[in-house]
Amino acid sequence: MVAYACPVCRTNRTRFEVICKIAREIHKDPDTGENTYIAPELETISRSGKPEIDVKCLNCGYTGNESLFAKAALR
Repeated sequence: MVAYACPVCRTNRTRFEVICKIAREIHKDPDTGENTYIAPELETISRSGKPEIDVKCLNCGYTGNESLFAKAALR
């Protein structure tokens, strides 16, 4: 587990939401906006094989990359 601290309000070290990003490929008709294809699977968005995770501070509402919160906790 990684400790978090909000890099903006700097007071919150306990109340957060972890946001995991998922995606689904779709194709749309350019004229009508109708969906012409919807992929059957959802995919986790990842970088370098690790899931891309955002964290939201439940005190001030700031949302950012998990690494920003982890670095703020080290200060």
